[in-house]
Amino acid sequence: MRCLSIIVLCSLLASNAFAATAATETGSLEGASYRVDVPAGWKKGGGLVVFFHGYSDEPVAYAKDDRLSPMFDPVLREGYAVIQSGYSRPGWAIEQGSADSERLRRWFVAKHGAPGHTYAMGMSMGGSLTVHALETHPDAYDGGLSLCGAIEPSDRMMQRDFAVRAAFDYYFPGVLGELVPVPATFAADQPTAVRVARAMRADPKASASLRALYGAGDMDNLPGVIAAITYDIKEMQQRTRGNPFGNADLVYTGSTDDDALNDGVRRYRADPKAAAYVSRWYTPSGKLTRPLLALHDTRDPLVIASSAFEYALMLQRTGHADNFVQQYVKREGHCVFTPEQIGKAFDSLVEWTRGGKRPPSGAQP
Repeated sequence: MRCLSIIVLCSLLASNAFAATAATETGSLEGASYRVDVPAGWKKGGGLVVFFHGYSDEPVAYAKDDRLSPMFDPVLREGYAVIQSGYSRPGWAIEQGSADSERLRRWFVAKHGAPGHTYAMGMSMGGSLTVHALETHPDAYDGGLSLCGAIEPSDRMMQRDFAVRAAFDYYFPGVLGELVPVPATFAADQPTAVRVARAMRADPKASASLRALYGAGDMDNLPGVIAAITYDIKEMQQRTRGNPFGNADLVYTGSTDDDALNDGVRRYRADPKAAAYVSRWYTPSGKLTRPLLALHDTRDPLVIASSAFEYALMLQRTGHADNFVQQYVKREGHCVFTPEQIGKAFDSLVEWTRGGKRPPSGAQP
């Protein structure tokens, strides 16, 4: 699996004792690879975690002899089975990932028996899928854990990224080629990130303005971010058969010279049908009737930590704010949690769903 690895943490591939004691099943359901890890002694009525992986630019395939990420140690230690769908299509696969994961969950129940408790857990794009699962299948889940999740409306997040890429072209014309459409040959690889970094080093003033506009915590991460969001734009243009993004009506603020940027940046308008697809997959409804704990890195360069507040506001409007808590860890990077931090968040969620105290917001205790 190659997950835009210049910026995104795909998985923590290391051996672990708990995975070694679990029985692993792999296979395919309607074009989606899957992996199931069932701890020894698991039986009907046990616990289940449905894991939603993040964005991948290549199809995710599971092999039985692949080592399981140690991020799952805490849940396996507590006797939970873990199931993962690779989704039937790569990219921004909310449409496919939601259906494929629900199909896998039902398959697991039919084969192994109904669990007593089921939790959704997802990283990055998988956070959006976690929200989707809780909002559309509340009867199937006790709660959810979003890790560095893109849980604001998808069009809001991607439109922001598109606007930043258009601003990049204003500051550094010609470095990455056309934006609409992004060339089919574009790759978010190391050579691309190096090319962006070289251009940014040559113009520190423009780089500082772009960094201020985007809000990146570390300048060193910004070239990888620009490459990654450009690939995302390309994939969504191909997926929707049009351009779903635009900045025609955006007044840029936050740069070091907003007037110059607004006067000079190239403007684009979105294709309505393409934009509608992005909005559909996925704008949360705010109908959250199960507890959701979100954990984010404070200096996440790819999915900005403050973006989750958009979902919190939505829940206030729908009357479901009591079912959401946002916590953070003070780290630089995208999804750079330790297994211990994930385990602590998961334990807090489980306690909350079983009548315990609602976890505190703010820094993870």
